[in-house]
Amino acid sequence: MRRQSFFALLLGFTPYALAQGVTEALFFADLPQVLTASRIATSPLDAPAPVTVIDRETIRASGFTEIHDVLRLVPGYLVADWPKGSPVVVNHGLGDAHPNRLLVMVDGRSVVNPATGAVDWQDLPLRLEDVEHIEVVRGPNQASYGAGAFQGVIHIITREPGADTGVGLILSRGRHDFTDHYVRLGKSAGRIDWRLSLSSREATNFRDLGRLTHAYHEEIQRQTVHVQLVLRPALDQEWLLGAGLSRGEDWVGSTLKPDEEPYRTRRQEQYSLRLAWRRHYAPGSQLSLEYGRFQRSKRETAILGRQLGAISIRAPVADDLDASRDALELQQIHAWSDDVKAVWGASVRQDRAESERQLYGLGTVSATPWQVFGNLDWRFRPDWLLHIGGTMERHPQSHTLISPRLALNWALSPEQSLRFSVGQGYRALTLAETHAREVVRYLGPSLPGLPTGSIVDLGTWAIQRLQPERTRFAELGYVARHPAYGLVMDGRLFIERHTRYIDDKACRVGLASCPIAVPAGYVRPDFLGPDGADYFYNTGAIRTMGGDLSLDWRHPVWGRILLSHAITRIRASPGTDRDTELTAPRHATSLLWSLPLPSGFSASLGYYRVGDMKWLNDGDVQPAYERVDVKLAKRLGGMGSEDELALTLQNATSEHTEFRLEHTVQRQAFVTLRLAR
Repeated sequence: MRRQSFFALLLGFTPYALAQGVTEALFFADLPQVLTASRIATSPLDAPAPVTVIDRETIRASGFTEIHDVLRLVPGYLVADWPKGSPVVVNHGLGDAHPNRLLVMVDGRSVVNPATGAVDWQDLPLRLEDVEHIEVVRGPNQASYGAGAFQGVIHIITREPGADTGVGLILSRGRHDFTDHYVRLGKSAGRIDWRLSLSSREATNFRDLGRLTHAYHEEIQRQTVHVQLVLRPALDQEWLLGAGLSRGEDWVGSTLKPDEEPYRTRRQEQYSLRLAWRRHYAPGSQLSLEYGRFQRSKRETAILGRQLGAISIRAPVADDLDASRDALELQQIHAWSDDVKAVWGASVRQDRAESERQLYGLGTVSATPWQVFGNLDWRFRPDWLLHIGGTMERHPQSHTLISPRLALNWALSPEQSLRFSVGQGYRALTLAETHAREVVRYLGPSLPGLPTGSIVDLGTWAIQRLQPERTRFAELGYVARHPAYGLVMDGRLFIERHTRYIDDKACRVGLASCPIAVPAGYVRPDFLGPDGADYFYNTGAIRTMGGDLSLDWRHPVWGRILLSHAITRIRASPGTDRDTELTAPRHATSLLWSLPLPSGFSASLGYYRVGDMKWLNDGDVQPAYERVDVKLAKRLGGMGSEDELALTLQNATSEHTEFRLEHTVQRQAFVTLRLAR
């Protein structure tokens, strides 16, 4: 079906929508409070950084079933899926297979893999149905959260335990072996609220059809458990417990590359725990102490094959990883008045990782960074708000890092605000960047010149003492709410200059020009050819500048329209990989239109366009593409009922490639039944 047909389908319903009438809620709804910009809850009009809020209504209308896909609605954020690893998410460029410049949190606790600095999106121990809303900071935010928030922050805030009582059930079935089952239970009983959800999903995300654009296969199976408990022993105190577990396996491989990418099973497990105590000792003031644990494990064994004359060599290669983080944080928010508020605190954590392939011969590696932070909001005049804040932190193999920010908000009117902010921040090194020793060992029977246990291939090594990446930024933002028109606007212009950018460089092992020392037990058979390996190093500077705009328009006839557009331009200094200039499209657009219809029906249409770009390292050229999603739903019950039957079409108009030319995102269609009692 052509794309125009979908627009015509929705437009055809609008005469019926005209009869629905005007509701005051469309025009007088308050802006949501945001917490992630400065750790102090405030209106987006007063926030010191640009924040996009993806609410529960938007999540439901989008038809997405995975958290990372929802981020396609955020201006400047780029999302791509690929079959050889986790989906990738970056903010205006510099993305590769393991992007490590974003901080991703669930209820204030980081879910970033401490070994790689990336996020394993398909393994998060919660589902979209567990999410209340997502706050996305669209620029550097080290002043609030430290060196992990180099490009921005994605803060996933889950449902309050008391928000869902009784039983809820969601069943989805669709093409490509897609099944998704979800059930949640909850109860509010005086001083104790709890919520429990369980889910199981299966899907074939990529199909290996033996041709260039369909060269890889990925089947996934995941089961998750997510539990939350709130205990209030007194009116001014509460204890919070949150825990989640995700486990499953993937069946991946390629018939076009049976030696390099043989079919194999990849198993993973991810666990998170949060224990928090809070005391609200005055209006707007709070003292809290939180402990969080994150743990991830991956088990993957591939049978790699090579031909040596008439002899075929086939041997298992293990690619296992265990990583964990323990973190403790003390924080105080204090409001002296409505005009003066501040937050301060300190945290310490320990990161650990172990991998025989990625960290060969090192056993368990660890790091124990700490930080102190503080932010002050001072409304020194009725229409002027000053933000001063920053963090001071210490990481292994780096000096003390100080990340300040100064922001000034000018209220043009009670519903409009201009924001100017400047700051500096860092990106700390990951455990991989400080300790990587990647090897492939031959584990088959001993052959002449090739003993069992020999190292036959080297990957990426950390051989230099790296400096943390640094960014300096300036931004001019505008936020406005026009109740008479049901419109909210959020736009900005920005410039960021990254220095000491960390990249990897290839060299020929064994040559004098290659700084990688040949490890003991290294044997490179002639039939494998010369061995090329990589090492991390600090390169030059990168300047990113551009602007983005988002509109949220609610209309009694036309429903709700969310439109965003981002313009990005990257320039690299001499000596820096010129491909970095291609890692963000010049233009990227998203549109989500949701429309209520008569007799309990509703429809939504999502349109996403991303211009030409390139993903680094394991990625490749990504041609410009357009994606159209359509959802048609029927409410089963009266007004306010959550019961629903829906049909969702994803990538409805044409398939497209993401991340690499051989990774084709296929069309998908599924039916969902939603019941709540």
